[in-house]
Amino acid sequence: MAKTLPPDLSELTKRLGVDELDELDTERAKTNLEDATVLVLAEAPERVATHWSTNAPDVVHLIVLKAARREFENPRGFSTEQLGEHSVGGMDTSGVYLTAREIATIRRVVSGRRGGWVGTVRTPSAYGDGS
Repeated sequence: MAKTLPPDLSELTKRLGVDELDELDTERAKTNLEDATVLVLAEAPERVATHWSTNAPDVVHLIVLKAARREFENPRGFSTEQLGEHSVGGMDTSGVYLTAREIATIRRVVSGRRGGWVGTVRTPSAYGDGS
């Protein structure tokens, strides 16, 4: 079943595992959904993006929700690694982002192809017809 973009706030709160958000978090969550939608639609040609605004495939809808959730739960993009007693923390990214797998999925939905393209291409020879 196709859905509209951006997704409804209630879908994000359900994935966050909360019943409701306070006013500040509600605004932040709405912004995250809008930003994730912009990024997803930017991966598609304009005619597809226009269509998806009102009739997005389920997987595209899900990608928007996942990206918005990542941003909501980790707005500063912190990551930490620990080895024994040593711990290193840093910022990989901040803001809403799409993973490489999500981008590949969006492009697959746009193209209608399941995987990469394999084929042959013939080019004319610079040395004549081979006779």
